Amino acid sequence: MRRFPVFIVAVLAATGLSVTPANAQTPSKSKVEVFNEYGPQGYVAAPTGAGTRRSLATPAATVTPIEVNGPSDKRIDLVYLGDGFTEAEQALYATEVAYSWNILAQREPFKTYRKLFNVWQVNVVSHESGSDNDPTKGVLRDTALDSTYYCEGLERLICLDIPVAESYAALAPAFDQIAVVINSPKYGGAGYIEENLVTFSGGHQSGAEILPHELGHSLGDLADEYPYWAYPNDGSVYTDEEPLFANVSIHNAEQQAAQRTKWWYWAGENTPDGGIIDTFEGAYYHNLGIYRPSDNSLMRSLLKPFNLVGREEMTRKFYEMTGLVDSATRSNAPVREPATLSVTPVPIPTVSTRWLINGHEITEWAGRTSVKVAGKKPEPHPAQPWCGRRDLRVKGTCTYTVQVFDSTQFVRNPAYRDGALTSTITWTIQDKHH
Repeated sequence: MRRFPVFIVAVLAATGLSVTPANAQTPSKSKVEVFNEYGPQGYVAAPTGAGTRRSLATPAATVTPIEVNGPSDKRIDLVYLGDGFTEAEQALYATEVAYSWNILAQREPFKTYRKLFNVWQVNVVSHESGSDNDPTKGVLRDTALDSTYYCEGLERLICLDIPVAESYAALAPAFDQIAVVINSPKYGGAGYIEENLVTFSGGHQSGAEILPHELGHSLGDLADEYPYWAYPNDGSVYTDEEPLFANVSIHNAEQQAAQRTKWWYWAGENTPDGGIIDTFEGAYYHNLGIYRPSDNSLMRSLLKPFNLVGREEMTRKFYEMTGLVDSATRSNAPVREPATLSVTPVPIPTVSTRWLINGHEITEWAGRTSVKVAGKKPEPHPAQPWCGRRDLRVKGTCTYTVQVFDSTQFVRNPAYRDGALTSTITWTIQDKHH
């Protein structure tokens, strides 16, 4: 399930890079986020292809399922690739993939919603070990994805051949996000926001920390919460309209409360990244005129949790991609009684069900994953007509409805709860005599 977040176009505009029309030729450069060991540092335009050493011929590699939790059309598929790992180093590659996935899976909301992900490892074999310009500038390695340090003259920026990487990722059953592990102990990486692709040095203990931040962009449509890296504390003022992103705003706390906008309903709450939710000035590449929800979250620095606002938005976006229902009795045609109606929700502990008949909730059915249409009337007898049952002989049709919902405390926004966090299925029931 490939998707392209609103973050892409908006951040291009915010930082002054042009957006290529959909009907234009594939651009030779792409917008890439740069990192040091402590946090993101801004963006540069970097090549999408590293040169002439690689062709677009269909690659060959085996695929190892790391964690499979459901069909790809109902899950988020994360695909790992490796570059600079020879045949003899595939065990090392697998170890570094496991390390990265463990870091991600222990961070909320990935920890709670782990079952919404499939994780695949494409075992890419390179002729030589390492990466270009590593450990020093001028060193060349013959690797499958042609990765290189010193991309665009920045020592820690690791670029590679995007089309070749995507062709390897396509060997997995599906991919929504590509994480490329570079065989090097030297810290480095890059976030290709347009391609939903991340590179990071697998041999450095902090390299894998780049991935959670980038997923905040590609999966959560979250904005960066830092000022522009090249000119820290430069007094830059944001003067544009209110951004679309949930985690940045031109409105301070008082204005948000008065307008009931952005994160006003989280104000004053303790947040996982430390402190409380408020409005902290300085975000979205500007020092002044725009606010972030917390002092120092993952969208501002690495090695941090998401704040409450980011965690809520990520949770909503997860469900927008996967839905809450893995399978259910078909509802596109009338169901003749007697029958059993069933639903299989996604396997998240806070997901439950409520059942309704003709719009009236049957409270004793709460939490069930199946109900029988033909059966005894429950006690006490409901005041409303009990349609589609043997003991009532109601003529014609009626409706049975199940609502699958997530009651998680990660989400407070009522619109989110009624929208992405609730799924409704309605069946029309037909009396067996009609």
